[in-house]
Parts: sequence; C-alpha cells; structure tokens
Amino acid sequence: MVLRGLSEVLIENLEAAVSVFREQCQKASGWGVDWNSPERQEWGFWLMSAGGNGAPEENRMLQMMFVRRCLCVAALAGIALADEEIPKGRVVERVVCSGNQSQTYALYLPAAYSRAYTWPILYCLDPGARGRTPVERFHMAAERAGFIVAGSNNSRNGSVDIAREAIHWLLADTHERFAIDESRTFVAGFSGGARLALAWAGNGRVAGVIACGAGFGEAIPKDVPFRVYATAGVEDFNYDEVNAMSRELSRRGVPQRFAEFAGGHEWLPETLTGEALDFLSGRLQQEPMPPESPQQKEAAQGYLRLQQELAREDNGARRSTVSQLIRDSERTEDSPNRRVARRVLLRVFVDAAQQGSALLDAKQYMRATQEWELAVLARPKNAEAWYAVAESRAGTHDKRGALDALERAIANGFDGRDRIEHDPLFDGLRKEAKYAAAVAAIKQ
Repeated sequence: MVLRGLSEVLIENLEAAVSVFREQCQKASGWGVDWNSPERQEWGFWLMSAGGNGAPEENRMLQMMFVRRCLCVAALAGIALADEEIPKGRVVERVVCSGNQSQTYALYLPAAYSRAYTWPILYCLDPGARGRTPVERFHMAAERAGFIVAGSNNSRNGSVDIAREAIHWLLADTHERFAIDESRTFVAGFSGGARLALAWAGNGRVAGVIACGAGFGEAIPKDVPFRVYATAGVEDFNYDEVNAMSRELSRRGVPQRFAEFAGGHEWLPETLTGEALDFLSGRLQQEPMPPESPQQKEAAQGYLRLQQELAREDNGARRSTVSQLIRDSERTEDSPNRRVARRVLLRVFVDAAQQGSALLDAKQYMRATQEWELAVLARPKNAEAWYAVAESRAGTHDKRGALDALERAIANGFDGRDRIEHDPLFDGLRKEAKYAAAVAAIKQ
C-alpha cells in the first residue's frame, strides 16, 4: 500500500510525495517521522536538495535519489506490517492492531493466502469479546471457501462507542495488512453481536450478514441491501424473533436463508458454517420460508405467556415457576412444552446474570445475591454464576453462604485461583479453613 501510494505521485509534485510518504508510514507502521529532530538532519538535507536550489539537472538527480530513498524506507515499513509472519492455515488467537495496541483480534488466514489477489473476509462480533470462538467455529469452512476470518477481541455487548472503536481498528488493521476484496466483505455476529452486525451492514459496504441468535432488535429497516443468513437454536429464547425476521425478509424478496439447529442461545454449529459462507458467496441460493407450523405457534405463545407471568411475580414466586420449568425442561421427549421451558430458563438466566452483574458493580450486594441465586437455580452447573453468588454473599458478610457458593463454583469447574486470591470481596474469608481448602482444591 505504501509503494502503491507513492508510485502514483509524480516527481515534480515532491511536496505531495513527501506528504503521502509520511501519512502512509504512520498508517503502516505506527510511527511518524519528526522532521525537525536532530536525528532527521539527513532527511532535511535530502528534502532541501530536492526542493530546487541547484541546477535543473542536479535537482532532477537529487529528486530521483530522494524518492528512491523514500521508496526504500516505505517498502520496509510496508513489509514490517503487511508481510509480518502471521501463520497461515491455523487460528491465531491475538493479532495486535498496529495503530492501537489495546485493540486485538483473532484471525484465520487460508493456507493458500497470497497478496497476489484479493480475498473475501468475514468479520466476527461476539457479545463477550471472544474473538477466537467464532474464528475457530468458521475456520474449516473458511479454508474450503477461501475466506479470511477476523474476530474482534474488543467488541462486546454494552457501550456502542466501544463497539464502534473496535470495528474501526479491525477494519483499519486488516485492510492495511491483507489483500481484501472490498466487494466481498461480510459480517457474522451472535446475540448482541448479531444486532451490531446487521446495523453495521445497514450503514456500510457489507455484502452479507450471518445473524446468530438475534435479529435487528427493532423494526426491520425499509431497505436491506445485503444477504442475510439467519440461524437460531430451537431452544434459543430469541428463536421466534429470528424466525420472524427471516419470514419478513423472505416476503420482501430480500436474499435470505434461515437454519435452525439443536441447541440454545449460541453461535451456529460448525456443521452450518459451510452452508452460511456458500450462501453469502452466492453459491447457494435463497429458499422460501416454510409455513409456520402449529407447534411453532404453540411454542411462541407459551413462551410469551410465561415471560409475562415471570414479569409479574415476586422473587419467591419466580423461584417456584423456575423450579417447575426445570422439571419440564428435563422431559426426555422433544415437545413444544420442553422447548418453551428451555427457552424461558435460558432467558431467566441471561436476565438475572445481567442484572446481577450490574448490581454487583453498584455494590448492591443483597439485591445482587437474589439475582445470582435465581441465575444458578436456572443454570445450576454454571461455575461463573456460582462465583458471582459467592461474591454477592461475601458482600453481605454472609461468610458461610459465600464459602458454600465458592465450593460450588470450584466443583463445577471454576479454576481461577489467582482471581480468587486477589478478589477484595473475599478478604474477610481468607482466615477461614474452608476458604483455604477450597483454594487448595484448584490445581496449580
């Protein structure tokens, strides 16, 4: 990119050439040239010499020498970035953006990747800033389809400004490093990341979106000028929303495809990633949505009814309802009732966890305890939720309850020993024998 920018500038327009060189070096390598520093006196000599103080032929020679020197340095800057030794054919967990070291992304480059021609790219947005998760999920299909895959390690649910900055640096760094086909830029997102991906596509040059576990969130825009591959688990609390979005897009004639899978609120399974990329690429055509079945209607109505009941109930009644839902969810045969129970339980867990986290941050420990206890009732094997229960109870000075919850967290796989030892909420527990035993139970 540096060389290409300089090659388009004529020798006679030397001032513009220097400007382009400085700009491209800063973009490519993250460093700028201090033209007034003592260390750059030699640059000053070349700049003055090339400015036209001597005879025409001498000036021309100096100009040529100056530009060649610029090209050499520019080439080095470009090579340092674009040709950095990034492994091909395997998932790289962390690539640091050259312009902002706080921004990173996971990456997959196909084994055959070369800058000799441009490549399609799939950007991935995870609601928890886990860039590696979708990159690993897509990398086998990307290898077959010839896609670059990049997943932000910074974009997450919450602040729009954080997400916007993450997308900015993800775009800037990948375009600086790799040969990307601008007409084949795609975005995949899960949950809040799916909403963000759809919004991004509506405001930018994106050819298609893979929306997992969520839709637009509000009314579907009047114009949807991109392909949409939508997917949801049959036990996902957002299943009805995603399915309804696909039906509306199909009615409008927007290129779309919907796929369901056995599972809950999660990224699409690897078995669907090849189909998704084929659809985005146009190798797989859209298919009309089948009529909504009676079972789908029954499940949608049951989910809405239970959500309304839970919203009206107090904490004790909610716990009773959740206990019944757990029994319904454990039925051996698939049915609308079992699907509804599992969707509602997952919704209860997500809502309780989000509210519990906010209350913990606000140091409202009693209310946080209620929310997190509801979360572990809905998901009794979730280690992180049990850890949050321990923190919440510790905040209320309930030592016994906090230690019991900490033991449950560890029993369910929590292994963050360093995190426990540096958590200030546990300072009042450290002299307890049960605390020492719990920490000792975590393998070094």
